[in-house]
Amino acid sequence: MEAVKIAGPAIISYCLGATWVKIFLFTFMSKFLLEFMSKTLRRLWLAFQERASVEERTAERKVVEEMVPFAEMYYELGGEDVSESATEFLESIDVDGDGRVSLTDYLSFMDEGPLRHRKWFTALAEGAGRVRDCLGPRDVRPLYYMLKSGRPFCMGLGCQNFVGGVYFTCVNCFHGSPSSFSVCLQCYESNRFRHEHTKFLDNFALLEAKRTKLKIPALKSTAANREDSGCEGAETIKSELHRIAMVYYRSTLDDQQVQIKIKKFVKSVPFGRDRRVALHDFLEFMDKKCNNNQNFKYMNTPSFFKILDRDKQGLDLVDVRTLYYVVQSGRPFCRGCRDFLAGTFFTCVTCFERSGQSSFCLCPSCLRDNKFSHDHHVFLDNYAMLQAKSKRSRRARTAAPQ
Repeated sequence: MEAVKIAGPAIISYCLGATWVKIFLFTFMSKFLLEFMSKTLRRLWLAFQERASVEERTAERKVVEEMVPFAEMYYELGGEDVSESATEFLESIDVDGDGRVSLTDYLSFMDEGPLRHRKWFTALAEGAGRVRDCLGPRDVRPLYYMLKSGRPFCMGLGCQNFVGGVYFTCVNCFHGSPSSFSVCLQCYESNRFRHEHTKFLDNFALLEAKRTKLKIPALKSTAANREDSGCEGAETIKSELHRIAMVYYRSTLDDQQVQIKIKKFVKSVPFGRDRRVALHDFLEFMDKKCNNNQNFKYMNTPSFFKILDRDKQGLDLVDVRTLYYVVQSGRPFCRGCRDFLAGTFFTCVTCFERSGQSSFCLCPSCLRDNKFSHDHHVFLDNYAMLQAKSKRSRRARTAAPQ
């Protein structure tokens, strides 16, 4: 018995020290570790894909949620004409005529383009905690509005994102091509697009040019003029506005006449000794400008001064150049609450079409809540109005004798 107790540990020690045992243990452990790592990596990859898919669906869903109120207002303000058109639109998608649009119906209708994807159908079908396999009449309204209003998708390289705010569009294609060419602010700044034409305007300036029938200087699309501004992350109204103004300023560096106008405007602004414009000087300056141009009275507010003032230390040279862009591009202010309109707004169609008359624009809230007084009642949002003007220009060009 004592011999076994003595020999046992010796035998175990010998076996563990043997080469064949080491090889066996190494092979077994390696196989186990590889299987464990393979399963772990697979689980992580599946989790990553699921999360990416959720985030992607969330992004599309956010776009649809943003479009819903505008689609409802478009539907309500349009009256019977829009109601009939929306019904015909639904019938054109609904192949079997059961009043519902399936995924197959949707993909068949959307022949091409970024909207022809299952994720957009899912985004339209989701809402209020429900997930359905078909679209009803109200679900189709945001899609109807997006298509009718010409809401653009960026045509930058590898982008194709829905553009909910400012974008730049080719002036040549806007007037003469069957389809427009538009890119988002980020793609325009970083030169992430390829196009045969070189003249671009942002959607606000282009709409104002169509209203006044005046020529607003277009951007010269060159890589040198579209340097990266260094602005990353979430954009605010101020950063976006200043970035657009900077893009325009860079594009005019070789245009001596425009540079003279900018310098003349800057020289007229009352800078202090610290090369800053204080609030009271800004208000006094804008008050004097109101005598010559009524549009300046909507800029003559502390709230607009805050939008221009990037660092909250008074307006510097860059801020004043941004003011010049706002003046020249005709960026609108709400006639109800007097706020600066940075995104979607509604404009009176009658006033827009009348030559020599100032436009009458409203923010969505003031129009929805009827917080305004005006003689006319037909309004279109700025995207739909620009789309209508583009179609009219193309029809006129097509009908013109060659």
